[in-house]
Amino acid sequence: MRKDVIYFILLLLITDIAVLMNIPLLRQSLPFIFFSLVPGYLLIRVMGLKLELIEKSLLSVGLSLFLLIFTGLLLNMTYPLIPRPISLLPVLASLNILIAILLIGYRFRTDGRLTHDFDLKEGILSPALVSFMFPVITVLGSYLMNTYSINMLLLGVLLSIPLYIIFLTLLKERSHHLTYPFALFNIALSLLIMNGLPSNYVIGRDIHIEYYLFRSVLMNGHWVFSGTINDAYNACLSVTILPAVYRLILNVPAPYIFKFYYGFLGAVMPLAVYFISQRVLKDRNMAFYASLLFIFQFSFIYILGWCRQLIALIFFSLAMMVLTSDLKRSYKKLLFIIFMISTVFSHYTTADLFAILTFMIPPVVWVLKRFSFGKPKRSYFFGASVAVLFFVVIFAWHAQATGASFKDTVTFFERTISSMGNFFSEDMRNNSELSVVGIGIAQIPNLLSTVIHDLIFLLIGIGALSLIFKGRNDVSQEYTAAVMISLGLLASFIILPFVSKGYGGTRLFTQILVFLAPLFIIGVESLRDILRRKVPYTPLILVLLLILFSSVTYLNYHFAGIPYSYAYDSGSQRRYETFIYDSEVTGAKWLSVHGANKTINTDAFGSSRILKGFYTNPKLNIEYFKNKRTENGYVYLRWTNVNKGLVFLDPPLAAPRFIKGKLKMDNVERIDEYRNILSYKNRIYDNGGVFILGDI
Repeated sequence: MRKDVIYFILLLLITDIAVLMNIPLLRQSLPFIFFSLVPGYLLIRVMGLKLELIEKSLLSVGLSLFLLIFTGLLLNMTYPLIPRPISLLPVLASLNILIAILLIGYRFRTDGRLTHDFDLKEGILSPALVSFMFPVITVLGSYLMNTYSINMLLLGVLLSIPLYIIFLTLLKERSHHLTYPFALFNIALSLLIMNGLPSNYVIGRDIHIEYYLFRSVLMNGHWVFSGTINDAYNACLSVTILPAVYRLILNVPAPYIFKFYYGFLGAVMPLAVYFISQRVLKDRNMAFYASLLFIFQFSFIYILGWCRQLIALIFFSLAMMVLTSDLKRSYKKLLFIIFMISTVFSHYTTADLFAILTFMIPPVVWVLKRFSFGKPKRSYFFGASVAVLFFVVIFAWHAQATGASFKDTVTFFERTISSMGNFFSEDMRNNSELSVVGIGIAQIPNLLSTVIHDLIFLLIGIGALSLIFKGRNDVSQEYTAAVMISLGLLASFIILPFVSKGYGGTRLFTQILVFLAPLFIIGVESLRDILRRKVPYTPLILVLLLILFSSVTYLNYHFAGIPYSYAYDSGSQRRYETFIYDSEVTGAKWLSVHGANKTINTDAFGSSRILKGFYTNPKLNIEYFKNKRTENGYVYLRWTNVNKGLVFLDPPLAAPRFIKGKLKMDNVERIDEYRNILSYKNRIYDNGGVFILGDI
């Protein structure tokens, strides 16, 4: 037997032993690394793809995730023949069978030579190694913040990242070619886990329902198609089957699959953006800045709050990376289809937007060719056949197999059309989209954030116009078409009513920024040409990026005396909203035993705490305080209600602001104002962090 095959078998054996014998540390790390890389790597070798190290690693992660989801789905189909297919032994056995099949293909399709393109003599590698300190310090800083409310380390990381970026800029071509990918990965990972690790529980908004569904799969031992707390979310295998597989083989506390391990997966996205940008810009330094623009987005930094989109965006970004590669057309098409199907399995809206691009690119390209826009060197796309296949897959999965997500999509378009009668109503548009045109700006940090985002939108627009009308010999008409379609989608989120309400524009922008990021650089270059001033534009790019970084990490609010970040500000509005205490979950567990059949009244964010303690779908009323009238059932007062005397009526739509010298939080009131409805209840449970009130 060949040595390379023996090495893989031994590594698989060690991984199995670590899992079955529950070896500390080894079980929590080796299975994640092995099953997130090796299946995809073996498939790449079977296909005979010749790629450089980082690109090969990215595709290995993407293909491994696809294989894990697909294997878990096939295993789930054995229910009820296997009573609990999504449990440790069936999952581990299935993964071993998967590796065995791939090894057989690997044995007969390769010559056994493992080639590497890692040359230490090419440049300075030490700056890349320095970046590994960011995630390490972030983990330590998160522990100090969670335990002792000490934020010095986390602030140190946030202040060090801009200095590190400036340092890399000064090195430029002297650094090793792997420096930028390593730096991007570690910066992205640090920011992701910094906003994932607060609390011992998942943190965010959508994530609580995702976690409930994930936990239901673990409890039931299988995934059910419908009849859950949210069937649309349940159709996303990225938050049901995939995390269940990871949880079973890693044996870590369930929340940390989403809070920590998914951070490592999400950190590969900026590297895909880096390769796409490098191919468009032909400059690795500029590609680095374009990738930083992608990282410094609200919907990326806080994406651990909606993990179904995180996984879907990994597949989407890899699909775009494949399209711009020099791979053989047949392999490119196969990989694109794999990532396309994976996106459909992972998140309905990301898949729908992906599909819109796929459907519209061929006719727009036809128009471009007719009017001779652009000067294509080569074609990236595959035409109508892939678009038709995409529609079939979406319809089969979302409309036939699961159903709910397709209904949600239809409802979204119906509400968009019906809302046209209220075209000029601000209430029909999301707050973040209104701020783009200057509506709702309340304080200087908010103004700074709005100005920097508007400048970046303007530069991307200038870059797009330059690309469309001047043309580039090394950019295809398909890429130009995708840019035009994306700009139209962005405009619709501001112009059309309800669209931004139904799906936030920041999330759309992050998705299409995967391939729009290079236009930011092109826009800066074009602006310099328009002004006819030969000034160095790298400092301008750096200034814009660092101001953007300050805005999305809320450092501008912090240093203006407005606590806003839930990661490092213990007294912030967002921490009161999202941070979950052990006492809150303990109280919810008490309710699950003593009040499961009664309505539980709470404020706008009490439901996220209650879901952590219930194993069934609780009867919730989150408008108890909003309605200002007594209701039957229990009243659940969470930590913020009890210890800070604050009640959240609705999700805050704006940042805190100073009014007459006092900090005012949006949609937050003092609990003292609700004594009239609370006085009709008796306190029947008190653990110091939670009060539960019952009927007199």
